[in-house]
Amino acid sequence: MVPTALQLHRRRRQAAGRISAGSAIGRFGPRRLLSAVLPALQAAIDARGLVPEPDPGRVRAMLIEIGELDPAAPPQERRRALAAFQRANGLPDDGVADGRTVSMLSRAWRECRELRETGIGDC
Repeated sequence: MVPTALQLHRRRRQAAGRISAGSAIGRFGPRRLLSAVLPALQAAIDARGLVPEPDPGRVRAMLIEIGELDPAAPPQERRRALAAFQRANGLPDDGVADGRTVSMLSRAWRECRELRETGIGDC
């Protein structure tokens, strides 16, 4: 079997001591690769930094539907109602609709809708 150009290139680099046998990373060793990838991975995990606050009108509508906010309440009451929802669900009660809050609010909203649609009860 005749070696390919890539195989010959790798053999020459191995002989020169530039890469270890079987290494696909080459001179960008595992430590350097991790130092490049780790910040992006940490940013992806930190949903609060990546997910912008959703439409305030949508959050308000969900709070009204699950019974956390009075429909006649002024728009500025949304933060207070959201903080109360966060407190009741074990989240930091800062009144900001971050990723975790929106996820729990959406879950509560879906459960409330299902209860109403099935006729089992009200929220």
